Parts: sequence; C-alpha cells; structure tokens
Amino acid sequence: MHNQQIEMDFVSDAKLAGFRLHRFELLNWGTFDKHIWKIKPDGENALLTGDIGSGKSTVVDALTTLLVPTQKITYNKAAGAEGKERNLNSYVRGHYKSEKDAENLSAKQVALRDTNNYSVLLGYFYNAGYDSHVTIAQVFWC
Repeated sequence: MHNQQIEMDFVSDAKLAGFRLHRFELLNWGTFDKHIWKIKPDGENALLTGDIGSGKSTVVDALTTLLVPTQKITYNKAAGAEGKERNLNSYVRGHYKSEKDAENLSAKQVALRDTNNYSVLLGYFYNAGYDSHVTIAQVFWC
C-alpha cells in the first residue's frame, strides 16, 4: 500500500473561511417594532441570550427567513414549537398575544402593526479569504 499526501487549497485561518455574518438588522419584525434593531457579530461566533419571551426565537426566525427558502421554514423551531403558532404574516404584523373575541367566542390575534406597514430583514456577510462582500435583504408588506 502506498501513502500519498494530497495538497488542498484551504484557507488555514478559520476566521478567513467562508462568508461570516457581520451585521444583521430587523425593522418591524415580530415585536421588534418601529426602529432598526441591530446585531453585530462582526464575523465572530455569537451567543444570543435573554429571558423567556425576550425575542431570541424571533431573531433566529428572522435570520432563517433571510437565508432559507420559504417552503422549508418551520417558525419558532428554536423554542421547540411543534404547531403552526407563528408564520410570516404574524411576524410582519407583529402579533404578540391572543384575546378572546366576545362576539365570536374565539381567540383573535393582537398585532402591533396594521396592513399598511412593512418589515425589513438585512444581513451583511463578508468572506475575508476572498475579500468578498454580500448583502441580502428582504422587504415584506401585507
């Protein structure tokens, strides 16, 4: 048996490998309302922490929406949700609670925004290995 060494052209510095998220911005997404909310990991690993209900899953769902085809998204998966409790419309409208509808005796979603508003998701990625920049944005309007 003969041993061969294969030379691969990989970037040796892990910080240079691949497109890294440098900035992520949300406007009117879920309960992140009325101004631009920014996360700036600057290409580094980041840990998203907070109390229950603080919006961690909302941020993860926003980034997922930006990067994953619509038909493959399961919203609120980061929080272990199994049902269809959240969807694209609920994030764009800013649904934050349910109220009992006295007339129909059913649950009705309460939204921060009406249908005349829009949501924006923006991610800026940089690949230092190739000195290449990519910005991805989506605008949603009901």
